[in-house]
Parts: sequence; C-alpha cells; structure tokens
Amino acid sequence: MDAEELLRRYAAGDRDFIGVDLSNANLSRTDLRGINLSKAYLDRANLIDTNLYRACLAGTHFEATEMINTDLRQANLSGSHLSGANLSGADLNRADLYSASLENALLIGADLSYAKLEAAIFDGANLSYANLTGSTDGDVNDAILDHTIMWDGSIVNNRP
Repeated sequence: MDAEELLRRYAAGDRDFIGVDLSNANLSRTDLRGINLSKAYLDRANLIDTNLYRACLAGTHFEATEMINTDLRQANLSGSHLSGANLSGADLNRADLYSASLENALLIGADLSYAKLEAAIFDGANLSYANLTGSTDGDVNDAILDHTIMWDGSIVNNRP
C-alpha cells in the first residue's frame, strides 16, 4: 500500500490498517489520529509533525523512521520496534511503550510524561532534555537503559 491509498481510505473513514507495509512512505504533517497500524511496517517513513493521537501502533516497525514533533499522546506503542527512529520533540504523553525497542533512538526533548516505560529497551538512546515527569520509578527501573544518554546528560548503565 502506498501513502496515497492509505490517506484516501482514511479520509473515507477506514481506520484499520493492520500489517500494511508503508516503508519509505511520506506521511508528514497528516492527521491520522485513531488509526490502527498494529504490526505495520513504516521503516524509514517520514512522519514528521504527524498526528497519531490515540493510535494503535502495537508491534509496528518504525526502524529509522523520522517522527520529529509527532503527536503520539496516548498511543499504544507496546512491543513496537523504534530502533534508530528520530522522535526528537515528539509528544509521547501517556503513551504505552511497554516492551518497545528504542535502541539508538533519538528522543531529544521528547515528552514522555506519564508514559508506560516498563520493559522498554532504550540501549544507546538519547533522552537529552526529555520530560519523564510522572513516569514511575518502577517503570524507569524496569526499562533497559544501558548506554543511554539521560535528560540531564548523564549516561546510564543499568544492565545486570
């Protein structure tokens, strides 16, 4: 499926796009709130300034995807693959990142306030200036943060 077909079907009221392949698609500056892209492939896609508020993105592949300033508030990203993705400035307020893979992801200035971070893998990620307000100590402690640059510039090594 290409971006044009997805946008046409979304405009017609379709919200269910489970497992579609949109690798390299340009969906920047689109409003896709409430879309279901579970287990979809959006590797190397352009989602800059895209509205994915309350989207179901569980198990979706976003490797090396540009998601700068993307609205992911309350999105379900559990089990998603975001390795190498650029989420700088993204709004992940109350997002579910349970068991998500964020290795080497850029989350500079991202809002992760009240996000569910339990079992998320942040190995090598950059969380400089990220907002982790309300993320419980249990969630953060259960996340894998090895070689992660934290909001204060420190580097964490918490792998047992």
